[in-house]
Order: sequence, then structure tokens, then C-alpha cells
Amino acid sequence: MAGSALPERGVLTADEAQWQVAVVRAKVIGPLAESDRVSIAAADQAADQLGVTQRQVYALVRRWRTGEGVASDLLPRRSSGGRGGARLPEEVEQIIRKVLRTRYLTRQKRSVTVICREITRECRIAGLAPPSRSAVTRRIRLLDPVKATTARQGTDAARSRRAAGGTTPAVDGLLERVQIDHTPADVIVVDDFHRLPIGRPYVTAAIDEATRCVPGLVITLEAPSATSVGPCLAHMAIDKRAWLERSKIDAAWPMSGKPVRLYVDNAAEFKSEALRRGCERHGIGVDYRPPGQPHFGGVIEWLIGTMMTMVHELPGTTFSNTADRGAYDSDAKAVLTLSELQRWMALAVACYHGRPHEGLGGRTPAGVWAERSGAGGAPAMVTNEAAFLVDFLPFEVIEQW
Repeated sequence: MAGSALPERGVLTADEAQWQVAVVRAKVIGPLAESDRVSIAAADQAADQLGVTQRQVYALVRRWRTGEGVASDLLPRRSSGGRGGARLPEEVEQIIRKVLRTRYLTRQKRSVTVICREITRECRIAGLAPPSRSAVTRRIRLLDPVKATTARQGTDAARSRRAAGGTTPAVDGLLERVQIDHTPADVIVVDDFHRLPIGRPYVTAAIDEATRCVPGLVITLEAPSATSVGPCLAHMAIDKRAWLERSKIDAAWPMSGKPVRLYVDNAAEFKSEALRRGCERHGIGVDYRPPGQPHFGGVIEWLIGTMMTMVHELPGTTFSNTADRGAYDSDAKAVLTLSELQRWMALAVACYHGRPHEGLGGRTPAGVWAERSGAGGAPAMVTNEAAFLVDFLPFEVIEQW
């Protein structure tokens, strides 16, 4: 009709509540989409405003840019969330929270299988579609590890997940204090040529206490030794963009720089002459946990535990122990090479950086890093990775005759 205002595409099929969501989204997403690049900090701020995840913000920006640039481009879509999706009906979320609170967080230590069965039963009674096991597992991972361990195993068991005094000593600056530790990965890898199992690799990981970011991560087949720490420090100190490109990893990993201090346990590799000499050369301090008190390293212990839980979903996993593994043949199921596992771990770390973290008040590690880095607190970078690494490798003095 001439002169009449036609409704925007999609408005007629959307109910009022959905339309209001789209309008609110447009007010936030529209200005973001006009920028050439949406920073992580800006995406986090938009996510807080809209009550969505950082990843969903970037998806909405893409929809705005590829659409007509109108509110109807941002109408909520009916979806189960896709593989790994986090969105469930609120009624289902309430049932999950209730069952976790009353059945999972008890000294009965019920298994995930039992919890899933109970959630399924209550959902069917309420006439709701039950969530998948993976959806329940993801919500269990989001529980505070200290509170969950205390509820299920008692205070003594939770000490290994606590820092000194039950809280992490306060640090504010980027890489002001970085915890590093090693662990055997709970997965079997295969060789590149025959694709036959060659054993469990070792993971050396670093975590920045102030932001909970992972600035360094190395996976090797060699057991921890005096040469294990240097590669992790080198990976931490360099700009990772070139490394990501060489490794064919499509992910953002801006957390880099030289640490101010390291916080490590009393293992021999952390007391080697090579580490002492390298740290002195680059002005890096080293502090050690009190012997016999693992809770002083609770931040890195939590990270390693979280990473290994994720690894348990991979083919060829060894799980945490033989009881959990049961009849599962880890060697026969193994399919990933060392480099493929490295790529998978890098993508997993990138996803972790974009998730809200309870230790940061619900903010994401990437958002906190961007905020503090943008405020002039960016750490010093290393331009010559090889030279930096050499400074941390063992050496032998040869006598001159």
C-alpha cells in the first residue's frame, strides 16, 4: 500500500517479547558492528548488558553485518544451542540447580550418571525435555571447585584447591605472579606416520594469578626435567600470533609477556641451575610453595584439574584412574598426534579465556586481561624466542686445558 509503513522483515512472525529482545540487542550490537574490530573488552561489556556470552556477542555482530542492519536481524532463534550450546529453558536450569544442590553436593558423592538420571526423571515429571549428559557435566564444571570438594569430600580434601589462607594472595598487575606446574595428560597420543599409540604426553602450564589467563602451555613426550620449564616460559613471553599461524590454529591468544615472579613447587626442575640463571638474567623472581602444603598452589592445581577433565572427553583418554577407565581400551581408541593434541588444547584455552570465571566475579579472563593491558599495564615482550629459550636451558662448563 502506497504511503503505508510496512513492518520490518521478521516482525510479523515474532511475538512481542522476542521483538523487544531484538530491539535491545540492536541498541548494543549496532554501534559495535560499525567498528572495524570488536575488542574482547567491548564484547564482554556487551555480553554483560545483554545477558549472553562473549561468543554470542560476536555471532550477533556477524548477523548484523551480513543482514540488513536492522533489529529484525537479531531476533532470537529457536535452537537447542547446538553442540556445546549452553542455553536451556529456565525451568530445566532450575531443576539442574536443585538436583546439584541437594543430590550432587553431598557427602554421598553420587556419580554424574546418577545425577543425570535424577535430572531426567524430574524433567519428565514436569513435562520438560531433559538435558544431555554433556550439558549437565558443563554445569558441574562451573561449580566452585573449593565449595564442591568441601561439600562432597570434606574440608581436608578441599585444601589442595585452596591458596594460602583459603584465598589467593592479592596481585593486580599482569603476570605479576605466575604459577607453573606439570602433569601427565590423561590421554594417549599416536605417532604421525603409523598412527600407533606412543604413550601419554606431559603438559606444562602457566596461569596468571591476577587474570586467571593461561599465558603459556607446552605439551611434550619428555618427562619434567630441567629443560621442561624453559619452553613454557618462552611460549609465555612471545607474541603468539606467528606460532598460532604456523600451528594452523584459528584462535586469539593475546596473553603474552615476561613474568615478574614465578610461583612453583619444590620439584627438582624448578630448583635447577638453568632456571635460576635464566630468571636472574631476565629479572624474574622465583618463589616456592611451602613443602607439604599443596593448597598454596591452588590456582594452578585448579587449572590442571579443569584441563584434564576436558581431556577426558577425547578419544584415547586414560581418565583419572583405572577405576574410572574400566574396560575402556585407551590405546585402541587413541587417534590424536602430539601436534593435534596441542592444537586442540590451544582451542580449549581460547574458549576458557572467553568464559565467565567465578574467581573474577563472573568476568572473563580475556576481558580482565584486555582491561588491564589497555590501562597501560601490558608486560614486556620478548622478540627473540630462541635467544630467550637458550637462557633457560641447562649448560655444561668445559674446562680449558
